[in-house]
Amino acid sequence: MAQKKIETIPEVDVKTVPQAAEESIAEVSFVNTFWEQYELSQERARKLRESREDAYLNSVKEVIKFNKQYRKSVAKLYDQARKTNKEMVSEVAQQVNLRKEDAKAEAVPNNDREELKKQLSEVSSQLEILALTPVKTFFQFVEQMEDNFVKNTEAGIGYARDRRNAWLQVRKEYVKLARNTHLDLVERGKNSLKELVKTN
Repeated sequence: MAQKKIETIPEVDVKTVPQAAEESIAEVSFVNTFWEQYELSQERARKLRESREDAYLNSVKEVIKFNKQYRKSVAKLYDQARKTNKEMVSEVAQQVNLRKEDAKAEAVPNNDREELKKQLSEVSSQLEILALTPVKTFFQFVEQMEDNFVKNTEAGIGYARDRRNAWLQVRKEYVKLARNTHLDLVERGKNSLKELVKTN
């Protein structure tokens, strides 16, 4: 009977050794898979954050581009309206002058009339410049603010990326240490379990 016990014990050890090896491989594989998935999720999160930042910057640039085009179209519309009004006023003035000349004798000399028209034209152009100055100043101010906003946004995104990249190496080292510690804990737990099984 003593021989049967001795023979059965090595058979049990032979069966437990491959099972233990399979468990060890599975545990190590689980730990490695866990940390690889963690690193992949970190990389996906980084890429997603960068794509959101790029999308935000592009949308800001597109809105500012649209605003500039809108202001240019408003300025062109104003210039066109001004030219049309000047043409209409000059035609009406000519027709009124022709009728007045036909209706009454010339009371004011022709040179004085031309001088008066010239002065009136100069005054109206100066008034137009004075009226347009606040609008032009406002447009320039808005354009400068938009340009500064784009520059500040680009600088902020660049700073955030530089900061994240500086910490990336540190984070990778922590993940590497955590993975190694996790593998060591699995190995210690496995060895402790072997010792516990041997003592029982």
